[in-house]
Amino acid sequence: MSGAKDALIFWETEIGKKKEKTVLSYAEYLEQVRQGPERVLRNIFQLFYDMVMLYVGEGVNEYPEDPESIGFVKYDCSRLLVEGADTPFLADRPFANRFMDQIRGLRQGFQQNRIYAYDGPSGCGKSTFLNNLLRSFEAYAGTTDGQIFEILWEIDENLSSESGRGQKLVLPCPSHDYPILIIPKEYRAGFLGKLLPEGTAIREKIFRAKEYEWLFQGEVCTICKSIFGALLEKLGNLDRVLGMVKAKVYRFDRRVGEGISIFNPGDKPVKDNFNNAQIQRKLDKIFGIDVVRYTFSLLARTNNGIYVLMDIKGNNEDRMLELHNVISEGVHKVGDIEEQINSLFFALMNPEDKRIITDKKMESFAGRIKYNKLPFVLEPATEANIYRNVFGDAVDEAFLPRIMKNFARAIIASRMHIDCKPLKEWIPNMGSYKRFCDENGLLLRMEIYGGIIPDWLSEDDRKKFTAPVRRALIAEGPNEGDHGFDGRESIEMFREFLSRYGGRASLINMDNLMDFFKYRIDKERRDRDIPKNFLASLVDSYDYTVLSEVKEALYFYNEEQVSKDVLNYLCAINYEPGSKIKCEYTGEEMEVTIDFLKLMASRLSGRQMTDQEALRYAQDTQRKYITVVVRERAKITDTDLYRDLCNAYKRNLKEKVLQPFVGNDNFRGAIIAYNTRGFDTFDTRIREHVSRMMKNLMVKLKPGYTEQGAKEICLYVLDRKLTEKFN
Repeated sequence: MSGAKDALIFWETEIGKKKEKTVLSYAEYLEQVRQGPERVLRNIFQLFYDMVMLYVGEGVNEYPEDPESIGFVKYDCSRLLVEGADTPFLADRPFANRFMDQIRGLRQGFQQNRIYAYDGPSGCGKSTFLNNLLRSFEAYAGTTDGQIFEILWEIDENLSSESGRGQKLVLPCPSHDYPILIIPKEYRAGFLGKLLPEGTAIREKIFRAKEYEWLFQGEVCTICKSIFGALLEKLGNLDRVLGMVKAKVYRFDRRVGEGISIFNPGDKPVKDNFNNAQIQRKLDKIFGIDVVRYTFSLLARTNNGIYVLMDIKGNNEDRMLELHNVISEGVHKVGDIEEQINSLFFALMNPEDKRIITDKKMESFAGRIKYNKLPFVLEPATEANIYRNVFGDAVDEAFLPRIMKNFARAIIASRMHIDCKPLKEWIPNMGSYKRFCDENGLLLRMEIYGGIIPDWLSEDDRKKFTAPVRRALIAEGPNEGDHGFDGRESIEMFREFLSRYGGRASLINMDNLMDFFKYRIDKERRDRDIPKNFLASLVDSYDYTVLSEVKEALYFYNEEQVSKDVLNYLCAINYEPGSKIKCEYTGEEMEVTIDFLKLMASRLSGRQMTDQEALRYAQDTQRKYITVVVRERAKITDTDLYRDLCNAYKRNLKEKVLQPFVGNDNFRGAIIAYNTRGFDTFDTRIREHVSRMMKNLMVKLKPGYTEQGAKEICLYVLDRKLTEKFN
């Protein structure tokens, strides 16, 4: 029994912590307006904007110094669309940017007379997105930061009584109108001018910014206007009238349709008008017959709230058409009574749903619909995160790094168009990037959709990657993602992929991925949806990347030795072969030989040279050296020539770092035996190289490999002779 009592006490205590005053007198409300106008004086559009910006923020620009940046930034939408959701929605970067651009429009005053339609194919997650968005809004509106107020009347039923102690008719505004609007429009600007502190930035903003025009142009609902006018006429005392006006916290509750109404195609239509005979009799008794007519529509329940149509089918077709006049004029007729409707309208649409507008020849209405495309995911990182979300973060442990993202790339390739005019105008010949990308540039465009400028692009192409080119490429996003493997299919395919190749002794690798897409899915579907040669290009790109990783991990250079070699070479090229010299930079005595010039030329250029080629290379370098010495008169180690030669030297050493070990059985055996007793049987030099390579793969490189993964990727590089493949 004590346990039950303790639990009840805990519950009561927690409720007490959240308890707050939800109904204010009008004077208390005005004081809140004076102290915090930016929070209290918000309409639904400003409130929705504030919610999104609180949960998402301004985004991160990974290239802040890039003069050609177009503001295509990384937004973290997890607080908005993932956390606390039964079914998380992971937004890729293109959609997140389009969504945030739309949200900024809400704050800037472009919100009214619009319906925001999310247009996408079946399986793209439209319903999940909107449900999670509304869930976050409802949660935000339940916090102090998310509060707005609506009118609540407490009318003395006996107006002739001066005491105000008689029975009261408590009547919420059916249209959820803002208490500030009870002040007649002709007095409102002057009233706010007196109420708001002078000399403050927010006061200036309220009187000048477009987003606050509603404060001066808006009208209170017909019912509240009638009550206010009737009270003022009967009492002749504004103080007594305002004593009956309260400000109540606006509670949004989608389950009962207050502030948020969601309609599915199968939802039956309800009666157009609502009234309450008991309330009407009381109003007639207080004010006289039909002075205040208590009649309102279903739309009033979401006025200053959110109205949603989930798919324009069935009964939602009629609902969509009924919104025409409401959205166009902001007015809804209830019999001969006009309702002012200022709601945030959302709709979900499949591509075929647009026919309702064209079939009914409602072109003017079409102009009121603000479409935002919600295609299938086009960013590999987001697609891979969807798999993690479904199967758990531990799923990564079954894969070699990059394999899961390559699975995502194969899926996304099916969703993209092969032809891309902006890409062809930017890079006419993708063949020059065959080590990194497919012939159609799909892999490059996926990187760009992810906000990544690949470092393998040439300097010339990076210069041509201007803001107009970027905008044109990003603008292709809404035109893609409407075909290929949809979201549900991709999850099922990944489930089968994981089930088939997971749980083995080795980690899931690129061979498994190729086997799956070549032989484990429907051939006709694969050939239709995945572009020809794409999978082969995906392998080439992966092979080149992991080869570079292994080289980077194995590579070790002595900075001092590289510097000495370059300085000796810069000194030697000023003398004839056969000369014996002392280097003025290192102090080393040396003989200038053809062999030395050939060795250094090959290390600096990355290719073998004949005697004559090495001499010409030395002469070309000497001309640059003389120019630098004469023009810059700087310390040689501070010149660009010295730095360029050192970087070239190190780069070419790295390129050839694996060559001594190709075909070396001891090297391969040492990799397998690493971190076992058998590893000690190999000679010291081999052990040092393998130990450095393994540690760098596990610690230094990102994403890091596990020990098993590091062994497997090294063997992959050796056994597939990748050094020869990319020689």
